[in-house]
Amino acid sequence: MKLNDGRVVYINGKRVEDVLSIDILNKTYGYIQKYYELQKIKPSHTFEENNIKKSVTFLKPKTIEDLRKKRDVYYDIAKESFGMLGRTPDFLNPGIMSLSAHSSFLGQNEYTDFSLNAKKYYKYISENDLFVSHASINVQIDRSKTLGELNHDFAAVKITGNNDKEITVNGSKMIVTLSPLADELLIFNMPGLKQGDELFAVAFAIPVNTPGVKIISRKMINKDNYSEFDYPLSNSLEEIDAYVIFENVKVPWERVFVYKDINISNRFFDSSKIRHHTGHQDITRGIVKLEFITGVAIELAEKLGLSNFINIQEKLGYLTSSIELIKAGISSCEEEASYSEEGVLTPEIKAIQAVRYNLPFIYKKAVDLIQELSAGSMLSVPTELDLMNENKTILEQSLSSDLCDARYRIKLLNLAWDLTGEAFGQRQKVYEYYHAGDPMRIGATHYLTYPKKELTERVSDLLDRL
Repeated sequence: MKLNDGRVVYINGKRVEDVLSIDILNKTYGYIQKYYELQKIKPSHTFEENNIKKSVTFLKPKTIEDLRKKRDVYYDIAKESFGMLGRTPDFLNPGIMSLSAHSSFLGQNEYTDFSLNAKKYYKYISENDLFVSHASINVQIDRSKTLGELNHDFAAVKITGNNDKEITVNGSKMIVTLSPLADELLIFNMPGLKQGDELFAVAFAIPVNTPGVKIISRKMINKDNYSEFDYPLSNSLEEIDAYVIFENVKVPWERVFVYKDINISNRFFDSSKIRHHTGHQDITRGIVKLEFITGVAIELAEKLGLSNFINIQEKLGYLTSSIELIKAGISSCEEEASYSEEGVLTPEIKAIQAVRYNLPFIYKKAVDLIQELSAGSMLSVPTELDLMNENKTILEQSLSSDLCDARYRIKLLNLAWDLTGEAFGQRQKVYEYYHAGDPMRIGATHYLTYPKKELTERVSDLLDRL
């Protein structure tokens, strides 16, 4: 498949007609295609709805077993990229399902039925199994002001016109991950619009190649002059993030879900239960990533002769025990799931957000531990080409040990550096920290919304008996 469908994509400052002509993006697209390939070889990845075979990621869960089935599929897909691709098609698919199932709050206006639009969009995307990326984060121009106060044409996506066939929007969104490789874009706002922001209160979906849409990617972080031996992650996958511009983009009414309604815009993410179902996928992908980085840390400790020291064992034990805690959190969100009024079994958001709060800190500790274990060893690693010249023999002798040969040692240290020191690894750390929101806000919100009365009553009951 070629993505030269008229989409406007800029990479490293140049318009690219076919993003798959760029080697690293073609490789990344191969990882995305695993989502589709797994459906062909694993019956557990599909189900039938109205006599049409669909990805299980679109399944409307009715039982805990359904949620487990979906989790197993998310896990399989994430393993293909070691959990490093966070926005593969399976991320938003359950969100689109949930939006459709819980769309009654969207209502309608004189031009269209927003609720019906959501249902039709689910049908279209699930039957065609399209890859939808999403754009929900507004550009952080001046966060002390509301969007309506900014007087800025590109601080967010803004409604600039309408007729009986369509609306017109202008503006931008940031951090639209994997958008150059997607089929569709779902545009909406996170909660937080204020009075005066009515023109920004919009949600809709459009094909990536819609006229007026421009995707401006961040700088690439692969290493063109090196092999995957030298940069095993940087040169094998690139979860490209982008800034997306909308210039007089025409959106048909049947593709619009929210229009000039601040209340509905602020409810879009939570009342639709999108957060719950995409969160279930997200923390499952997160455990795959944690398992991988823990595996790297363990392999380093063993191959560098450090695994018999009790202080190292304790630090590795922190990671292995954290894996089990995160797995328990995933199970908890399934076991404590509840039915929405529409009959959809919805993962428990308290457990999801607890995982999302803690996982970034655990991941950061894993990064720090790998750097501690590797120390200077990963800062002076020869390249693959050094093993092909006159220095080959001496390098193989000097870098070999009873624990591993030189070639394996070099590859392992290259992986450690790529994962923790290079731009690839730094982007992964920042992504893990912020992709679900600022951990500070996640933690504070978890406290504010947690059922605390039962906890404090036990304390006051004891004190009242004294």
